[in-house]
Amino acid sequence: MEAYIQKAVDIGLKEICFLDHLIISEPANRLSMTPGEVSFYFQAIQLLKHKYRSVVDIKAGLEVDFNPEHADLIVDIVSRYSFDVIGSSLHFLDGMNVVSHGSKWSQGENDTDYIYGLYLEKLDNMLDYNYYDIICHFDLLKKFGRRPLKTFDKEIDEILSKTKKKNLSLELNTSGYNHPVNEAYPSREIIEKCFEKGIFFTLGSDAHKPESVGQHYDKALPLLISAGYSHMVTFEKRCPSMIPIASHHLKAKKV
Repeated sequence: MEAYIQKAVDIGLKEICFLDHLIISEPANRLSMTPGEVSFYFQAIQLLKHKYRSVVDIKAGLEVDFNPEHADLIVDIVSRYSFDVIGSSLHFLDGMNVVSHGSKWSQGENDTDYIYGLYLEKLDNMLDYNYYDIICHFDLLKKFGRRPLKTFDKEIDEILSKTKKKNLSLELNTSGYNHPVNEAYPSREIIEKCFEKGIFFTLGSDAHKPESVGQHYDKALPLLISAGYSHMVTFEKRCPSMIPIASHHLKAKKV
C-alpha cells in the first residue's frame, strides 16, 4: 500500500483514496478481500494516514460488487467503519465475469444486446439500494470494444435521472484507456448527459499496481472540462464536497 502512496506523492497528488474490491459472491477471487479482512484493511489505511499526514491526504474506501442476495451483509460491513467513500459496481452477469479476459464475453460470445440490457437492468436494480456514494465505471461492458446494435439511450437516461435523484456521483475511471475500447468509463456522451442532469464525477485510476496511480488523468480532466465541468467531487466520512479542477487543466482546454 505504501508503494501506491509513494507513487501518488511522486506525481503530485494531494489526496489518494484506497478503493479496494469487496466481492461477496466470489470469496476466492484474488482481486477481492474477504469480509473478515475488511477490518485489517481499514486499520492499515488508518496507520498510513497518520504516517503520511504531513505529505498527502489518505482516505479509506471500498468498491463493493453489487449482489442483492448479500445486501444486508454489505450494509453491515460498510456501516461498521468510518469509510470516506463507498463505490458500487457490477462485474458479474448470470455468473459471468464481464471484465475477465478469460470470459465468454471477452471472446465475442453471448448476444451483445441481451448482455447490455441485462447489465442496465441490474444497474437500475442497484439504485434501489443505499449503501454507496458513487457508481464505478458506469459503462464497463464496452471494455473489449463490444457495442450494442440496439440503442439504450432511454434506459441510460432513466438510470442517470435516478442517480441524480439519489444525489449519487459517478466515477470517471481512466483504466479504459488501457483496454481494447481505448476510452474512459463512462463515454463522453454519458459524461455530457451527466452534466445536463447535474451529476458530478470523482476521478479513479483503477490502479491494480502502483505504477497505474493517476494514469491518464491528463486525458480525463480535459474530457470533464470539455463537457462543461469546472469542479469534481471528493468525499470525507461519506460526505461529498466540491473541488475546482486545477487551472492548468483549464488552460489545456484552450490549446
